Amino acid sequence: MKFYFSEKIENFLKIILKNAHKIGLRVFFVGGIVRDNILNLKTSDIDLLVLGNAIEFAQSMKDEINILSVHKDFCTAKVELDGIQIDIASSRTELYPYSGCLPHLDKIGVSLDKDVLRRDFTINSLYCELNLVDNHINYSFIDLIDGLKDIKNKTLRVLHDKSYIDDPTRILRGLDFKYRFNFSFSGNDKKLINDYLLNIHYQNMSKDRVFKVLGKILNSDYQDGIFRDIVENKYYKIAQSADLSFNFNKINCILNDFNLNKEQKALFYLFLIENNEIEKKKFVSNTELKKEFSKLDLAYLAYYYYKTDDENIFKFFSIKDIDIFLNGSDLINIGFSQGVQIGNILNSLLNYKIDNQNILNSKQDELNWVIKNYCKD
Repeated sequence: MKFYFSEKIENFLKIILKNAHKIGLRVFFVGGIVRDNILNLKTSDIDLLVLGNAIEFAQSMKDEINILSVHKDFCTAKVELDGIQIDIASSRTELYPYSGCLPHLDKIGVSLDKDVLRRDFTINSLYCELNLVDNHINYSFIDLIDGLKDIKNKTLRVLHDKSYIDDPTRILRGLDFKYRFNFSFSGNDKKLINDYLLNIHYQNMSKDRVFKVLGKILNSDYQDGIFRDIVENKYYKIAQSADLSFNFNKINCILNDFNLNKEQKALFYLFLIENNEIEKKKFVSNTELKKEFSKLDLAYLAYYYYKTDDENIFKFFSIKDIDIFLNGSDLINIGFSQGVQIGNILNSLLNYKIDNQNILNSKQDELNWVIKNYCKD
């Protein structure tokens, strides 16, 4: 196995390896960087694993590199040199006291055959040991659980039968790999997922973590396929217990009418999965309509329309850019006293412009309208 890095990254790695060799610490690439190398894909994240305490190791190099952060809960560190960041993790075992909760650190400094068991899929469970020989980095590939075979077969396979029970977000991350790499869940994984979805325990579920992963995968280049997959296979059950059904023709029309960008579409899909009820709004004037809808994100407006069919949304789109030139100071300058009256006049002016578009096209036009309607001889 061979990796190709810039000179800056390679020098950074050499500093880490020199320090590791001084104390007899073994250093490895693990996970995505190894997987992507096999798939001939570029990766921007460099994750290292040490057979020991990553925080203590990072602190031992503080005179040569910058320590950006440490995460004591999992004994990891983020280090930096010349603008390059590298994450260093301790080999460890983890425990899941309850299904769906965040894992708890068990032991650090464990052997690779124990560390590998906390990985999500076999394709992310490959290691590559780094050694410095005559100031050159040698890379030694290590495959403990047939991860290379699954990459070649384009198969997503967890490492043990309780994996999805321990961490149901692995179902969602698996979807990401399915669409990103054109992989498929193994037959046994499909069974494990279906069994889990029939018996979900929500009591200790980390909903924040679930929606964070959902948000990430729905913001990908494959968001439409992923959303449909989530709906058709009821993967949304991980996030909430209600049965959902969607009108995809209506969803597609909304996406076209609202012209959502990728981030807004991801939010729209998240709102659909959350499935919160919305009450149709009532407005006494177009000004109130404009002000209320202007407060809302376009993705939420799309969801509001999906739930309510409120055609006022399209009226809002036609008037949302209408505004007035005058402000309170302008009215004070022509003799009005500061107070509630000024606000009422400006609201009336805005409402008139909305109801009579293309009538008052300048500040002077608006002043004339105010004088005509509110100034008495």
